[in-house]
Amino acid sequence: MKSASKSQSSEPRSTKPTAIAILGGTFDPIHIGHLRVAVRLRDSGFDKVLLVPNRVPPHRAQPQASGDDRLNMLQLSLTGLNGIEASDIELTQDGTSYSARTAERLRAQHPDAALTWVMGNDAWNGFDRWHKPEQVLANANILVISRPGEEARDDAWLGQLRQEKSCTLNELQHSPHGRVCHQAWPELDISASDLRQAIKQGDNIAFLTPQPVLEYIQKHHLYS
Repeated sequence: MKSASKSQSSEPRSTKPTAIAILGGTFDPIHIGHLRVAVRLRDSGFDKVLLVPNRVPPHRAQPQASGDDRLNMLQLSLTGLNGIEASDIELTQDGTSYSARTAERLRAQHPDAALTWVMGNDAWNGFDRWHKPEQVLANANILVISRPGEEARDDAWLGQLRQEKSCTLNELQHSPHGRVCHQAWPELDISASDLRQAIKQGDNIAFLTPQPVLEYIQKHHLYS
């Protein structure tokens, strides 16, 4: 008589959540520096990178180009870049584009994902003055990208937050929310304001933004 076959193990398999990086900004216009960071995020293990243009940025002047133009330029720049997408989540909501509100909406859309809000070192140094920063952490992790040699502000609440919530990039991509990771990555020293000024002056910007974006700017007479 044959023995009964062993039942398959009922132990649950550990699965990595979908890791989504969120890179916000005015993208007025998108440039190579933005794209380099997005590609680096994707290649560092994030399953998806969302580029989120602000409608009404809380900490800077209103963008010169319209939301539609900035979104169109974003989409043109991402052609062929798998895993990197433009999101209109802030362009379609009224009022100031607060990260706390956007993180909450993205959490509702991706309830099981490991969401990570990406910011520069300068933004981190003012994070305690953001609108409801605790709400950002309740819905997403924080990844701070700095240039080599830049120092993070670690006094008071930010220092305690970094000490208690600090983790590696790999741990960040497995955590739904609430963790903080600092990474020093070299990046191109390009700013959108410098790019707009170069366009106004008639300078050659062929190596600062993708060709389809340059053609869109010229066609619609933006920033001139």
